[in-house]
Amino acid sequence: MIELLFGPFYAATISMTPDGGLLIASARERLLAWGMVFCLVAAVALTLWLCRVARRASLAAFCLSLFIPAVIMPSLSRESIHVLPHRITVTGGTWLAPEQKVVDLARLQHIREEDTRFRLAGYYVEPNAIWYVHHRDGGRDTILLSDFFTAHRMVVAQYLRDRGLLVAL
Repeated sequence: MIELLFGPFYAATISMTPDGGLLIASARERLLAWGMVFCLVAAVALTLWLCRVARRASLAAFCLSLFIPAVIMPSLSRESIHVLPHRITVTGGTWLAPEQKVVDLARLQHIREEDTRFRLAGYYVEPNAIWYVHHRDGGRDTILLSDFFTAHRMVVAQYLRDRGLLVAL
C-alpha cells in the first residue's frame, strides 16, 4: 500500500548505455506525481481563501505550493545516476545550483553502506543512506545518497557486483 502511494515519487527509467554503463534517470511519473501534489495543495488553498477560511494561512500555502513547479520539478527532471565499472556519476541538485559528483572506482577495494534506519511509530524509516567507498591505497570517498539514489541503490549495487566489485549493503 505504501509503495503504491509513494512509488511514483521515486520512479525511474533504467537503461544500458552504449559504453556498457547503467543509466538511472528520473521518469515522467515523478514529475506527474509532484504536479498532482501541486494541483491538490494549490486547489485546497485557493478554495479556503475564496471561502474566507483562514485567509492568511491559505494564501501562504498557495504561495508555498508555487515552490513545487518553480524549484522541485525542474530539479527532478535532471536527476540521474550513471554507473560504469570504473566510475559513478551522480547528477542532481536544484536547477539554481546543479551538482555533479563523480566517484572514481578504478582503485576500489569495497563499498560499505552505513545503516541509517530508525523506528518511528512502529515502522522502519529509511532516510538518505551513506556509502563509504574504500580504495586499495587507503583513501575513502563518501557518497551521501539522495532520496532518488537511496531508492535505486540496489540496482547500482547489483550492477557493480555483476562486474566483480565488492559492494556490502
